[in-house]
Amino acid sequence: MPRPQRQRWAVAAVAAGVAGAMMLAVVAAVTVSGGKPAAASTGVARKLSQIVVQPPREECAKVSDNCLSEKCCQVSGYTCFEVHSGYAKCMKECTPGVDGTCLTQAVTAPATRSDVTYSGTNLFCFAFYQSETGSTKKSYDLEILRTNLFLGSHIFGCESYRVFSDVSTWLSPGKVETVKVDDVENNFHFAKRRVTGTWINSNMFIQVWKKIKEEKMWSSKDWTIKVDADAVFLPQRLRQKLENVEVTANGIYLENCKYVNFGFFGHLEVISKKAAAKYIEKIDDCKASLNYLGREKDFGNEPWGEDLFAQRCMDLHGVDKVSAWDMTVDGMCQAYRPEGEKKNKKWKPDCSVLQTAAMHPFMKPADYFECLKATQR
Repeated sequence: MPRPQRQRWAVAAVAAGVAGAMMLAVVAAVTVSGGKPAAASTGVARKLSQIVVQPPREECAKVSDNCLSEKCCQVSGYTCFEVHSGYAKCMKECTPGVDGTCLTQAVTAPATRSDVTYSGTNLFCFAFYQSETGSTKKSYDLEILRTNLFLGSHIFGCESYRVFSDVSTWLSPGKVETVKVDDVENNFHFAKRRVTGTWINSNMFIQVWKKIKEEKMWSSKDWTIKVDADAVFLPQRLRQKLENVEVTANGIYLENCKYVNFGFFGHLEVISKKAAAKYIEKIDDCKASLNYLGREKDFGNEPWGEDLFAQRCMDLHGVDKVSAWDMTVDGMCQAYRPEGEKKNKKWKPDCSVLQTAAMHPFMKPADYFECLKATQR
């Protein structure tokens, strides 16, 4: 199907950051909720800056090609550097005088801080508990979520939260339960992952997002955050990160794994309000038009997980992608593993030396809560 017309952003050569901010007078109506203004817009002049956005992969240059015209690279984490007049290369990093002139080529977009709420950092966070994983290996996700609720940690430290599930079960006896999503199309268990033997979760999350749309808890928040149960997550650290993140008119999502073709890894999905609105609006279109149930070589010869589906859907419908490599440390992303551990898929972060918003994966309660304790010492 034809790609929707994206806004035409400025393309700039950037040496030491993006220069040139402009002022825009914005007069916005202030909505009232509970007697208090919910929006940050005050009717005074607002400052728009330019931020670097990453176009969809298919609009960017291959790593081996001259990227001067596209000004972006197909592999996440690579930057397009002009090394001499008329020629630019996709590189992880560039040393001026050694690798050439190293003038950064980038696609930029006008952006400003979220103004959905006064803080600009209000979070709707959700997780999914899957009772029937498809694997014979025990899952401790429910135990971890229950303990986090007791502690007020993980998603339970967000302004609003939900735990969705394929079953109804308690999180706090008599007080908080999971929100059951139904397998209305009988397709939750259509395929398993070859390595782990767990059910591929794309169709489950399509129903989760429809439930999110129905409940509307996301619509008053600056950001919608999906977090895996086995990710040690500290919402306040994410808020501190998001204080400095600006959003475009298209909405943005934050890519969190580099040196891969698609780096929106599902343990921590950070999506601005406008991006979430677009994804919710277009999810059925994406379900019909994307080959997410196929077995393509580029995607490991198995159907897509929910995170890849979400990324491809947002790309298809013009949501802007922004890099955020300092937001998390994920053992499932090879780029975060230290030298000597690159092939070790069981590697876990050392939480005692990290101040990131999330650390992943910690599948056993003892390991999980030791990490949570260690990162706050």
